[in-house]
Amino acid sequence: MSIQMKFNYLINKAIEIAAKAHEGQHRKVTDIPYIVHPFEVALILQENGCSEEVIGGGILHDTLEDTELTEAEVREIFGEKILELVIGASEELEDRDNTLWHDRKLHTIEYLRNASMEIKMIACADKLSNIRSMIKGYNDMGDKLWDRFNAPYGDQKWYYQSLAESLKDLDGFKMYGQFKEAVGYLFED
Repeated sequence: MSIQMKFNYLINKAIEIAAKAHEGQHRKVTDIPYIVHPFEVALILQENGCSEEVIGGGILHDTLEDTELTEAEVREIFGEKILELVIGASEELEDRDNTLWHDRKLHTIEYLRNASMEIKMIACADKLSNIRSMIKGYNDMGDKLWDRFNAPYGDQKWYYQSLAESLKDLDGFKMYGQFKEAVGYLFED
């Protein structure tokens, strides 16, 4: 199998699985189907020269957190490498549902400081997609946007500014520059 065919298979399979897993879900700020977010993450990763495994991991990055897809299923379909990327990009935390928002986000910030470059790439693309959606929501509804989140403006500002610091190893990548610019725009001092 040629490299291009392998790439197409992996990406197409990830798109198929993610689309089925996220069926019926919508983005928090809009009525846009949720699957648009993983696709945007994939496009950002591709634009930044990432490997097909990283792009596939980006497409699948929310499936373990937000769908019924299991680690065993991801491993069986995509193998150990993709599973590691998806787990690494997930908010993996024991007793996640009973952990306070601030504690979960602090865990993510600390984890990303020492994560692999591949995980940082997926996380940056994910957060860039998220903040773009937040900016659109803010432009549409102003401060009412913050009512749709589990934490108010000040906490969101802390989180996104801290993420930018945790991902600073990506300095020089287009997506990191765009992420920092978006954080500065939405959370201007």
